[in-house]
Amino acid sequence: MSSELEQAIKNRLETGFKNWNGGYDQWLEWCNTLYEPDAHYNVYGKRLTLEEYKHMMGEFFEKYDIRMGEFFNMLVEDDWCAIRYRTYILDKATGTEFEQMSFEFVHFKDNAQPIGARVIEGWATSTNPLSSD
Repeated sequence: MSSELEQAIKNRLETGFKNWNGGYDQWLEWCNTLYEPDAHYNVYGKRLTLEEYKHMMGEFFEKYDIRMGEFFNMLVEDDWCAIRYRTYILDKATGTEFEQMSFEFVHFKDNAQPIGARVIEGWATSTNPLSSD
């Protein structure tokens, strides 16, 4: 990492993975510090406002236990990053467990402290075994 912003982005992502594993409430608390209030997140080709993204994830967390796995790649250049990682998901209704590989591009804004680096917009896709049902 060649700049303070790039290091701040890396730190945000690593902190975020720890918060995913604490359930929806912990994810939501972290989410409120990660994203700009007017941020957008593009999931499977659909552009969502931050509030729509939070709602979608709330519904997802109701049905599934999610545990973030390991990073395979993280590239940070200026105010952009790309990450590839594994997710472990448990369907609460059936007890079925599966793995999902995800890939994201994320654009950050560099804010003065104490706010720091926050997401302006992100694009995510995964192997998504849920959509093949």
